[in-house]
Amino acid sequence: MLRRSVLALICAAACANAEPALTLDGITPLPRLSDSFGGLSAIEMSDGGAEALVLSDRGALFHLVMDRTGDTMEVASATPDNRTAQLGDTEGMAVDAQGTLYISLEGPAGIFAERADGTFERLKDHADFAGMVTNRALEALAVSANGTLVTMPEATATSATPFPVYLYKDGSWTKGPELPREGSFLVTGADFGSDGLLYVLERAVSFRGFASRIRRFDLTAPDLSEMTLLKTDAGTYGNLEGLSVWQDAKGITHLSLVADDNFNVFQSNQIVEFTLTE
Repeated sequence: MLRRSVLALICAAACANAEPALTLDGITPLPRLSDSFGGLSAIEMSDGGAEALVLSDRGALFHLVMDRTGDTMEVASATPDNRTAQLGDTEGMAVDAQGTLYISLEGPAGIFAERADGTFERLKDHADFAGMVTNRALEALAVSANGTLVTMPEATATSATPFPVYLYKDGSWTKGPELPREGSFLVTGADFGSDGLLYVLERAVSFRGFASRIRRFDLTAPDLSEMTLLKTDAGTYGNLEGLSVWQDAKGITHLSLVADDNFNVFQSNQIVEFTLTE
């Protein structure tokens, strides 16, 4: 009895000290379903991973239905959704608790919110948006549980300049804590988990291909509680640009990442999925 109690305490202590880890679930290639199905820059999973929206950097939106009955996830169907077709250089996407769709643009920088009739209105800009470099502007967009929109640009002025974080709530913009810029990685996507933490997807480019990194932050903590969950070698995956953090029916947290093929026959659209263990 004493021995079992000691072992239980040791196990509890080990579990408490275990670092969060990502385990690869699988890689799902996405065929070119139409001329506009490419350049995928954002993904939003829903219904416990059964459905998803994926967004192209040319304004094309698609609704995917997933088949998770086998050993690996497959896309059962993909249906065009024309709501965002006229928005332009679309990069980030977020859906709030009420189902409202938000889109961020890379050039010129801006955020659009869906109206009740399915059309979009441009939210007022933060003063900084006008000075952002086209094609390096609002790459990532996320929405917190309380409805605060969080966006950030892909790049900053220098490799030593941290990433600014912009917060939109109740019609007003404020600036949040800056995220440290480390190495050659640049922001490509972001999402909030059910834990209230911000997950940020980053990309670095070299002659060997694309490297990916996922960092996690607590925007309410003085030190941001930064943690690196994933850092890959160049060429491990494709050009991962979009990130969705979601929970399945068992409450297990998953991360789904979508790759941009740049409408290039030598690259591919793909969804890469991980399970998070704490």
